[in-house]
Order: sequence, then C-alpha cells, then structure tokens
Amino acid sequence: MKILIKPNVPIEDYIKNKEIDGFILPLEGYAVDYEKYFTLKDVEVVKENTTFEVFVVINRMFFNKDIEILKELLLELEKLKVTGIFFYDLAVLELSKTMNLKTPLVWNNTHMVTNYEVCNYYQKKGIKYAVLSNEITFKEAIEIYKNTNIILMFPLLLYPTVANSYRHLVTNYDKINHHFNDKYLEIEEQVTKEKYFAFENPFGTTFKYGKVLNNIPVYTKLKELNFPYVILQEDFIEHEKFIKILSTINKKDSIQEIEKLVGKNTGFLEKETIYKVKKNG
Repeated sequence: MKILIKPNVPIEDYIKNKEIDGFILPLEGYAVDYEKYFTLKDVEVVKENTTFEVFVVINRMFFNKDIEILKELLLELEKLKVTGIFFYDLAVLELSKTMNLKTPLVWNNTHMVTNYEVCNYYQKKGIKYAVLSNEITFKEAIEIYKNTNIILMFPLLLYPTVANSYRHLVTNYDKINHHFNDKYLEIEEQVTKEKYFAFENPFGTTFKYGKVLNNIPVYTKLKELNFPYVILQEDFIEHEKFIKILSTINKKDSIQEIEKLVGKNTGFLEKETIYKVKKNG
C-alpha cells in the first residue's frame, strides 16, 4: 500500500522521507479547496529531485473561455510525465480523450465516489484511479474495492471539504461578530454547535469541517487488504505535527499517538448516513 501526501511548503522536508511514496500537488490557478498550491515549476523540481509518484490536482470548474488555457496545461503536464491528474470537471476527461493524451486521470468528485458501479463506468471511460468519498463507511469502501478494477485511493487524514461556492462569502461576511484571521472564518452551526471554517481563493469559497478526519484506526486493515493508496493532507495542520504523524504511522501505538495529535473524529467510518437508498427485497 502506498502513502500519498498533500504537503505544504517547505516541500524539501519530505524529499528524503521514507514513510511516503508520492505527492499530491494542487496547481495554482487550477485547483480549489486547499491551503497551499504549487506551480508547474514546483512540479518540475519535485520530478527532477525525487523518485516519488507525483500527482497534480485540477479540480476547479472550467468555462468555455478557459478551454484553450486548459489544453495548454494538459500538454505541459504530458511533457512532465506526472503520475496522474486529479480532476473534477469532465472537461479534463473530454480533452484528454480528444487530444489523445496518455497521462492517467484520477476521478476526484469529492462526494460522488460512493459505489463500485459508477467506478466501473468511469473505468470504461478510461479513468485509471478514483478517490473514495470520505462520507461512506469502511465496510462500503471495502465493498467498492472488491468489486472494481479501478485503482482506489482512501482518504486517511485530512480536514474534510463540506461545500464550495463561487461567491466570495468570507469577504462579504460580517467579520466583526465572528472569529476571523488571515487564513479562515470560523462558523458555529446553530443547532448542532458543530464548528466549520470557510476560506477563499480566486474561484470562490470553500467550507471545511472544523475537526480533522482521522481514519488511522483502519490503516493496518487497509495494509492487510493490500489497498492501493491512502491519502494524508497537511492543509491547516501544523507542519511539525504533520511530520510527527508521518513518523508515527507505522509504529505499534500509532492510533493512540495520532489521536493525541488530531483527535478521534472518524466521520462516517463506522456510521451509516441517515438517508440512504436501499434495494427492495
């Protein structure tokens, strides 16, 4: 099983890290939902200085006026021979096919990768990888794994994205009566009292849940099942703490040690969603 991380700078801290197998690098100007982004030059430097797998993220929506720029980007990534491209907008898939590009694609529809039939459909369309939704149970994740040949990636540790808006909601919001800093705006949901935070980029506003999703308790089981990939994201986690998590992940007491660092929130890992369509009979 391979460990992919979405790092923050300084990326040099990870170049010789023996615990990881690859990077996920969101491209500046082409990605949303992240704290830190990377340029094509950054990708090139990583490719030249490591033997790690290097995936890039292009997960914003594109309009007609963006198509030519997107074509140029895809050609540049083809030259760099990145391991794969995380995508959201189907324009990336369509252009990849019409331009006859060879760079593998990673289906990364945040909340949509929830069953093996859709995974199999996208595989027939030429998709090599898929990132599982963090809103399904571990049992459901394994069911998908056993019934598809698409190469799956499991979200192991990150702040989950809840929603995205094209409006700049933080800028327009009343900052006086709410906690606000240079990074994000904190929000408390009135009924559940759950904490969330919102932050902006040039393409709108991202909302994230206020607790780290910590799925480390199933890490050993995933290894035993020879699951292809797990993903850890550094965004909004202190750099030193994230380094500590990576150095702890394969140790005997990793679950307890990492829980001390980021808490015990496992989201839907062992808890089914309230509303779910089930087959009759």
